[in-house]
This record gives sequence, structure tokens and C-alpha cells, in this order.
Amino acid sequence: MIAALLALLPGALAAVAGGAAAAAEAEREPVLVTAEEITYDPQTGTVTARGDVELSQGRRRLLARELSWSERDGKVRARGEVVLIEPGGDAFFGDSVEVSGDLATGVVERFRALLRGGARIAGRRGTREAGERTVLEDAVYSPCPLCAHGKSPPAWQIRARRVSHDRTTRDVTYEDARLEVAGVPVLWTPWFRHPDPTVERRSGFLVPTAGSSSSLGLTLELPYHWVLGPDRDVTFAPIFTSRQGVVLGGEYRELGPIGESRASGSLTYADAYAREGRKPEGKELRGHVEARGRYRPAERWAAGFDLALASDNTYRKRYGFGSEDVLENRVYVEKVVGRDHFGLSAWAFQGLREDDRQGTIPVVLPWAQAKLESTPRPGGGIWTVDSSLVALTRTDGLDTRRVSTALGFELPRVGPIGDLWRLRLDGRVDAYAYEGDPASFGSEGGVRTEARFVPRALLDWSWPLVGSTESWTHVLEPAAALKVSPDSGDDDDIPNEDSQVFEFDETNLFEPSRFTGLDRVDGGTRLAYGLRFDSRGADGIEVSGLFGQSFQVRRNDAVPADSGVNKNFSDYVGRLDLRPSELLDLSYRFRVDRQDFELRRSDLFASFGPPRLRFDLGWLRLSDEPTGLAPRSREELRAGVRLQLFDRLAVAARTRRDLNEGRTVSNLFGLLYTHSCFVLVAGLEQRFTETGDLEDETSFKIRLSLTNLGGPASAAPAEE
Repeated sequence: MIAALLALLPGALAAVAGGAAAAAEAEREPVLVTAEEITYDPQTGTVTARGDVELSQGRRRLLARELSWSERDGKVRARGEVVLIEPGGDAFFGDSVEVSGDLATGVVERFRALLRGGARIAGRRGTREAGERTVLEDAVYSPCPLCAHGKSPPAWQIRARRVSHDRTTRDVTYEDARLEVAGVPVLWTPWFRHPDPTVERRSGFLVPTAGSSSSLGLTLELPYHWVLGPDRDVTFAPIFTSRQGVVLGGEYRELGPIGESRASGSLTYADAYAREGRKPEGKELRGHVEARGRYRPAERWAAGFDLALASDNTYRKRYGFGSEDVLENRVYVEKVVGRDHFGLSAWAFQGLREDDRQGTIPVVLPWAQAKLESTPRPGGGIWTVDSSLVALTRTDGLDTRRVSTALGFELPRVGPIGDLWRLRLDGRVDAYAYEGDPASFGSEGGVRTEARFVPRALLDWSWPLVGSTESWTHVLEPAAALKVSPDSGDDDDIPNEDSQVFEFDETNLFEPSRFTGLDRVDGGTRLAYGLRFDSRGADGIEVSGLFGQSFQVRRNDAVPADSGVNKNFSDYVGRLDLRPSELLDLSYRFRVDRQDFELRRSDLFASFGPPRLRFDLGWLRLSDEPTGLAPRSREELRAGVRLQLFDRLAVAARTRRDLNEGRTVSNLFGLLYTHSCFVLVAGLEQRFTETGDLEDETSFKIRLSLTNLGGPASAAPAEE
């Protein structure tokens, strides 16, 4: 800071005196000097400017009552309300300044600084040593603004007997320092150090997080960040608990020339995992690991991996590392060349539900895909090839191998009235080899092979009608999709690995296959028809949606009973999105029974209210019907609110309730207070579900980040 305060003094006064060496220094940028009086004493070699002295160099301004420069000792002295205003908005003050001609050493009496963003620094004396070290004596620092009347202390400040800044190491060191909150000392330390605001990355402690948990007791997470290099770092984040000891956690990150890698994990020796209804017996090692990589080894190539493992079903939920019921692991490589895509991957899963049997969960190795598409031929036709190879292996159960290839031809057309047509002809060959029983997924049944051929003819039609009325723009689009294929194709002897769950809704109304995979064939002749609409007005007003139904010549036995499509005419499905103003945003998805018009599915989400008081409401109701796995009768309510009490304070709450069982599943409360000199985040979570040894849980966490002290920086102050 002292260097910035004094940098323009020697050149400015040397130019007035005509000193050759100093004048050369002044040639870097012109300096304008104004004063009531400027004198030069040839006997002492001193230039003196008095009375409302102002020096301007570019956008930098220096104000003082008197300035002098001595040719003999090369020292510059400024006295009387010295003020330096920097181009970035920082302002520095001092009663008097004395600096050597080479700027290596200097002294400022009663130094003060007001930095952009409102931070303040003051000291009885500021000294610059050897051009590299700046020292403030009896210093105080705070990024907090003062109150209007100026009588109350800032929200927090640091007082220290001595504060030094090393320009080479870019460290700020405090000696005999204490932290004061609202003027009250709360923490004292004989010494501590942190990097100056110009440092983007540096090893050191990060902001801790404190809290409590009904199962862990009092908790404290104290992370330490260790920089290994410009492209690598490690964060150690131990969690101290009063009931379950210490959890050792950490994360490693690396950014390489072809992509990024990161890995995290934790380990603890705590109460052993116990299944639901049992008590833990003794203690054991528990932990988890996660890793992720994303790479671009060459042009058009992409590769990566995801890794997630846990020691048991409840560890991640208990210690706040995640709430997933299934952990996904994969490694992949893919290439895109023009319209063609090639991919090779492998998958493995870990089930964390109480009824999961890990031996029955398959490992997918390999899963190879190739999708080829020709350039448009004369007449607009396009040829496509879609091939895949997949192998699923279980340690306890059915092993399946499948090779599938589909060859297709697609011809788009624009009709005479602006309607759009698309004709597609394709045929798919599936070949299976499996060991076990495809009905029970057991390991008994021997080795068998199956094959099938699935031809299809598809014709899509739509007619987008566009119009406007006053400030509104409307799009009305009737649409239809005709699919013709043999009714046969599904066989109980063919394993069903990827099409176990079937759901009919507006997203797959016009799709050739309403199954999620290839193992089940959605055969037969079917016509889907519906209406899309979208109207947009001024100020972002919008009404859009879809409504439709399908008709099939013969019933499809491959779909589950009461799924909405097992009759000739299907149920009605649709979606409605409504945004009449900024105060309401509503989305509703539904399925209505074709005979009695009873709602089989209702999925409502609404967000309403002004920006400072926003409500969220979600309601989901599914009828009691099978989806291919088990009955799924379900009705739940999700509600949330966010209240911006003041510009700095926001609170939020969220709840989830199971209406079938008449109980609350979870509650969440949060608070965010953003101040110019600190950020306070607090949260309370209640979870009323039992999984294994994890019973009803209540947890609370709080984190306080001080600006420019391990927290967010309000503004980067000048280097010195």
C-alpha cells in the first residue's frame, strides 16, 4: 500500500527541479503538479510545493498540503492530510509520508486505507522495508461498513500489535492478534498468517462447518486445502463427532492437458452396520469412495469414468455424503465422426436398499454401440444403421448376451399445405445367448440361444399452424403417428433385462416403442394422434401443452395389465404448462382413464408468489396398478417456501409428505444471511424414514465465512 502511495512522488518533483535521473523516471507517464506555490532552493537542492498540492498521473491523484524532494538524500516528504486515490477506487491516507528516492524504504505516520468494497485498514505507523516488506504497527482491519452514526463498532475486526505483508511470498502475517465481534474480543492468537487477496490458490485451512446430529452428536468439519501444484490439489476434511469418533475424509483434484480427474472418500471406525430391526454389534471400519474423470484424448474422442462405492447401505446417508439408493459405476470411450457415433462402456452397480441382493445385480461388460447415418441421398432419403452388443453377468443368477442390429431408411417430406411427413422403414435383428432362467432370473436352466426379426413401417405426420392475435403468437399443431409391425416378437424365452418398467405418458405417445429398451417389442399396428399447442404473449405469458390418445388394432399382451394401453383405445395423456404472469408458473401432467375418465396419474408442480415470497407446490398421484415390477399406488405432497426478509436475509423451508400413509417423510429449513463482511449459512433437516440402522434423524449445520479471511472476497485490495 505504501508503494502505491509514494510511487509518483519522485518523478513528479524531479521533473519540476529538472533532475536528469528522476526526470527519466517521470518519462514513463506524464505527471501534472498543481500547487499554490512551487519553489526550488539551489543551495540545498530541494523542491517544495505548498498549498493545495495535487499530483495527477493518469487516473491516480495525490493530495497534500506540502511536498518536498531533496536532491542530496533523494528523499521525498509529504505532510498535511496526505491522500492518494487509486484508479480502482482505493483511497489511502496519512498525516505525513517520507520515502527514499528508490522507493525501497518509507514511513507513513497514522496510516489509513479505504479499499473498494468498503474494507478499512488503519495503523499508527506504516513502514516499507527493502522494497519487499510492509509493516503496520498497532493495526486494525475490517471489511465491514461502519454504522450511519459512526458510534458502534463494525460487525467484526482484527486488531494486531504488528501486521506485515511480504510482497515476495504474498503473505500477510499477524502478531499478537485478536478477533473482535461487535467490539467484543472472542479469539486471541499470538501469530497467524494468510495469503494476501492477490493469491488465487494457497494451502491452508478453509471455512469450518459446525453442527449436530441425533445419531452423531455434535459435529465439526475442519477442511485443510493443500496445493500440490498449479494443476493439482488435495483437501483434507476430517469430521469430528462426539458420539462416533472421527471421520477421515478428503478430495483430490487434477486438471491435465486432456481433461480433469477428481476423487474423494472417507473412512471411520464406528458402530457396525446393522440391518433394519437389529442393533449394531461392536465397531467396524466404514467408509466410501467416489471418483470421476472426463477426458478429450483427441479430436472427436471422449472418455471418462465414474466410481462410487460404499461399505454398507446407510453409511453415506448417516454422514451426509449422499442419499442415493443405487450407486453407478462406469467407464466409457466414444467417438463422433460427422453423423456417426461409436461408443464402448462398462457398468457396475451397488444396491443400497435393504432388499437388494448384490449377487443378482448384473455387471454390464461390455456395452458397445454404433450409430451410423448417411448424408441425404437424392430425394432427401437417409440410411441408418444402429448396432449394439451387450453382456450382463451376475454372480448369482441369469447371464445374458445380446447382439442387435437395425437397418433403416428414412424419407422426410413437406406437404402441399405446409404439413410435415416422415416415412421410415426399418428392420431389426436380435440374437440372444443366455445361461439361466429368464422367468425367475435364477442361475438354473442351462445355456440357450434365441433370435428374432422385427420389421417396422412408421409414418409421422404433423401440421404446424402459426398465427398471431394482437400481441400473442400461437402455434397449433395436430399430429399423428402410424406404426405397422407384426404382432409377434415377444417371447417368454427371451430375457427381459432393460424393459422391466413400463409407463405410458405424453413423452412416449408418438414413439415407435414405448418400452425403455430392446428386450421387449411394442408390436402390432397402432395409430397415435394428438394436438400440441403453444401460445405466447407479452411479458412472458405462455400457455402450452399436449393432449392425445392412441388406437391399436389388437391388444398388446407385452404391456402390463391396466397400464393404459392394453385395450384397443388407450387412456388419454397430456401435459399443460401455464405461465399467466411472473407470479405463477404451473405444470400439470396427467393420464385419464378412457372409460370412466378417472385420473390414473396426476403430477402437478406450481411455483407462485412475488420474487421475495415464493412458494413451490408439488403433488403426485399414481393409481394402484402394476408397472411390470410391483404395484405402485402412490400419493405424495411436496411443498416449499422461500422468503427474502431483507436484501441480506433469506429463509426457506421444504416438506415432503406421504399421503398414502399419512406421515411426513422429511422437513428442511434453511437460512442464508449475506453481509458485506461475512456470510452465514444454517440448515436444519428432519428425516422420518428408517433404513437399516438409520432411524429418524435430525441434523443441524452452520457455517460462518468471514470476508477476505477464508471466505468470499468482497473486493481485492491493492497489493501494498
